[in-house]
Amino acid sequence: MEFGKHITKGIWAFADKALPAIYGVAYIFLVIRVLPEQEYGAFVIVQTLFAFVTALGFALAFQPFTKFAAETEDYGPFAVASVILSGGFYLLVSAAILLFQPALVPIFDPAGSANISSLLKYVPLLLVASLYRSYAISLLQTTYQVQKIFWIDAAYFLGTIVLILLARELHRFNTAEDIVKMNLLGISFSSLLSIALTFRSLKGKYSFQKEAFWKMVNFGKFSFGGNAVYTVFSQLDIFFVSSTAGVTGVAIYNVAKIFNRLTDMLAQVLQMFLVPFSSKAYAKGELDNLQVTAEKAICFSTLLFLPVFVLLFFFPEWLLELLYHGKYQDAAPVVRVFSFLTLIVPWNGVIASYLIGMNKLKVPMMLSVVHLILSFVLYYFLTDTLGFFGTSIGYVTALFITTFMIYLYLKSFVVILPQKVFSHITDVMAFVQTKIINLLK
Repeated sequence: MEFGKHITKGIWAFADKALPAIYGVAYIFLVIRVLPEQEYGAFVIVQTLFAFVTALGFALAFQPFTKFAAETEDYGPFAVASVILSGGFYLLVSAAILLFQPALVPIFDPAGSANISSLLKYVPLLLVASLYRSYAISLLQTTYQVQKIFWIDAAYFLGTIVLILLARELHRFNTAEDIVKMNLLGISFSSLLSIALTFRSLKGKYSFQKEAFWKMVNFGKFSFGGNAVYTVFSQLDIFFVSSTAGVTGVAIYNVAKIFNRLTDMLAQVLQMFLVPFSSKAYAKGELDNLQVTAEKAICFSTLLFLPVFVLLFFFPEWLLELLYHGKYQDAAPVVRVFSFLTLIVPWNGVIASYLIGMNKLKVPMMLSVVHLILSFVLYYFLTDTLGFFGTSIGYVTALFITTFMIYLYLKSFVVILPQKVFSHITDVMAFVQTKIINLLK
């Protein structure tokens, strides 16, 4: 994969993944500054639960669909299987949330200071509204139609911002339930747009085939298992904080965790390109191509996020003061700890994308169980002794250890050496120099 040939698509991909960051900035000024800490904390809990379920649905149904659709022209049976798997999973989760709602509320809000009970009822609605949107994005990803993906995401992120602004003008924005409603409308609008943008693809040969369905299930069970454990890990910190510090502690902790959207953006961009690429390259036996591309991707990503690390590690107090005008200064130590993710995620994102594309998921799934156990132990002891600052240390430490373990596993198939990774700095310099010269001509 020659990066220069994909620069336009790369720009669209970064623009797409920048949308959550733009939404996050607007979210700071329109939501976090406005809502009381308890209301904001309550919304974070519900949003975390929704993100948790959709991440599992993606791993079970849409990640396998992306892989298999990239390998064939006749993707119809895989599309049907992905909708059946995701729809069935969302239905089961929705039923469980409604059935066990009385037991969930005390876990999320032990002090009973927020209206969690009524907010949980919106989770099934959010899942239904997001289903086709998730399918459409997975389909477009297989053919690198990044521009369409951008507009689908823009409809949600920018559309939700507009809805929040309108609600504020109408004085209808005061509680966590209000922001949940705005998100529901934004996701619904995004799904409607995704239908319009993928309408032609709906005319294909869609049919249920047992072979395709079980192929999806066999791949999806490992993808689901590994991602389920990782997703539990990535959201478990919020639940630990909520059970010990309540919704107010969640509000402070999540203010720091918002900056992680930058590294999430990077991981998603890497996966968007590297999963279908590695799937095709590995099937053709192009191991040298896989190695060089991985080295360049890690090098480019690390250099790109190095200034972000400097800002988050050395100037978190200034950043929080700038964004929140004195609120949430207690989040500064957590921001400093999370800054190390900018150095870990380039490796984790590339390696994880390769293992998915190469269909090497059995060992990573077992390692992810180790990851979950490790993070649980770290959360339990560090949160108890250091509060949510200890939770953040546990989060970063567990991810670092897991990344190192899957790196050792990937070396069995594709050898990536740190010294070779950073030798590509000269490639970056040459690439930037060439682009500057071309612009000046």
